[in-house]
Amino acid sequence: MLPHWSDYTVAVMDICSCCGGSGIQRVGEQQFRTCLACLGQGFVDAEEAELKSRLDQTAAEAVNAVASSVAAR
Repeated sequence: MLPHWSDYTVAVMDICSCCGGSGIQRVGEQQFRTCLACLGQGFVDAEEAELKSRLDQTAAEAVNAVASSVAAR
């Protein structure tokens, strides 16, 4: 018997924001490298991308808070 369609999970993918979906990044005028964010695939898991975005935002807020407290001295 074949498995039922509900036995499968579907990953929602987003276009990689680092390489724009190409899978490569320009590092010089004539130099390129594989995008490390998507490992050359051109897309990333949407849930992982959202989590990374939230972590980056939290880290940026923490850095801004430290910078503000240092500047206030």
